[in-house]
Amino acid sequence: MSRLLSRYSNFLREKPLIANSVSSIILFGTGDALAQLLFPKPGTSYDFERTMRNAIYGGLIFAPIVTPWYAFLGKKVRYPFKTFFGHKYSTSQGNLLNAATRMSADQLIWAPFGVPLYFASMSLMQTKSLEETKKNIREKAWTTLINSYRVWPLFQMANFYFVKPDFRLFTVNIVSIFWNCYMSFVNYRSADKRLNSDKAA
Repeated sequence: MSRLLSRYSNFLREKPLIANSVSSIILFGTGDALAQLLFPKPGTSYDFERTMRNAIYGGLIFAPIVTPWYAFLGKKVRYPFKTFFGHKYSTSQGNLLNAATRMSADQLIWAPFGVPLYFASMSLMQTKSLEETKKNIREKAWTTLINSYRVWPLFQMANFYFVKPDFRLFTVNIVSIFWNCYMSFVNYRSADKRLNSDKAA
């Protein structure tokens, strides 16, 4: 196990985009698989195309955007002041302030962009029209973003404070298995409700 982790660590350092894309493909696909197995649609079989859409999003959209974003946060984003409310801070306190600054940037910039990006990507991969895609975002993005703020800030604070920069996105992807399960559930549950209401009409 230690040898495997060492090889993966080297792979992350040498080819971070490829490593993160591969792990995102696997973990986004796993999140959707969990959503389908835990919340199955009555009278339907497993939808492999749906899982593929989530895996494609993870590997070809999410990872290529978030890999350089996390590198930027780790290298360029710091607590900008030499004091905290007029008091000098220690190295450990500075690390905590840096983590809080990175978490804030991530949640204020990436989260409001990433949530609607997911729903837009799912709609477009299902060849829905632009109007349907906009409707999908309006119906789901705001509530999902609010729920994300109940989960991610605390986790990201710990992630930026305790986890080495090379492993931060991988750590996010592990936790994202459950978040992606929720996102996929929200995306397709709403679609099922509209389909049922159309049939009733």
